[in-house]
Amino acid sequence: MKRIWLSVAFLTGSLLLAAPASAQQSAEALLQNMGNASRTLSYELSFITISPKGITPVRYRYAVMDGQPVAQIMQMDSSRREIVQRGQEISYYEPGLDSFSLSGNHIVDYLPSIIFADFSALKAYYNFIDVGRIHIGDHPGRVVRITSKDNSRYNYIVVADEETGLPLQVDLLDQNNVSLEQFRVVSASVNNSSVTEALKAVQSVTMPPVLAIPQPEKIKFDWDVMRLPNGFKEMTRNRRQVGEQEWVETVMFSDGLFSFSVNVAKAVKTPENQQTMRQGSRTLYTIRKGDNEITVFGELPPATARQIADGVTFSGG
Repeated sequence: MKRIWLSVAFLTGSLLLAAPASAQQSAEALLQNMGNASRTLSYELSFITISPKGITPVRYRYAVMDGQPVAQIMQMDSSRREIVQRGQEISYYEPGLDSFSLSGNHIVDYLPSIIFADFSALKAYYNFIDVGRIHIGDHPGRVVRITSKDNSRYNYIVVADEETGLPLQVDLLDQNNVSLEQFRVVSASVNNSSVTEALKAVQSVTMPPVLAIPQPEKIKFDWDVMRLPNGFKEMTRNRRQVGEQEWVETVMFSDGLFSFSVNVAKAVKTPENQQTMRQGSRTLYTIRKGDNEITVFGELPPATARQIADGVTFSGG
């Protein structure tokens, strides 16, 4: 068994890097190795997430058992929120709420999306920079910086265990290198039989029913988004009724790392033509164009959200 203890005093601003490591592995290879390790090793991570919502302690167990991924996340505070994965089913349990399951390849809650990203696809839109080595105590890690090529997106600093490849710390940064969110491992156990023993219960548990997700609708709207940053693709679109004669039309976009929605509805009279709000990595930007209200919401810098909203055009306009 291998135990890794990390100092909770380790902050993004206190990175003390040694001289850059020799280029035996490219930054992309280091990231690919992290993704592979996260999907193939048996391990337990105790970590905290730091965001504007506060500090959340979490325990994550993962193993491949009988050829399929089995995982469990437990929020280690009074909420005791739990998420389990068995194969392609991911189930959510929270006291006082009905349990449910969704289909998916991995648990997305609490874990930074960069861990499971397709780096071969992302390299067209992001720079991967091998910054060098760092020692957390006497434990070596490798540091990779991930930056948006067109400066339209947020950036990452990733620290991966040099021996196992598992993530040790992930910082999400804005364009001014201010940390918006942080994932920080406090302790880890790798290739320990106690991990697989603990996950055997997940293999035998009866999972709640999988929610039926409607198929993406093939709807044509009378508006289009003309100023998308490179790499973002439409994922879904839908139209939903919010009043007797009121509808909201929504299109979801993703580049494989960040996602956002563009929402169009009939304008409501307000004293302001535009509004911007940001909490952590999420921006809400609203603007009126004629009789329409356009809202962009998601993991975008405010300037990018504004650019996207300004680029929404209507048929005949």
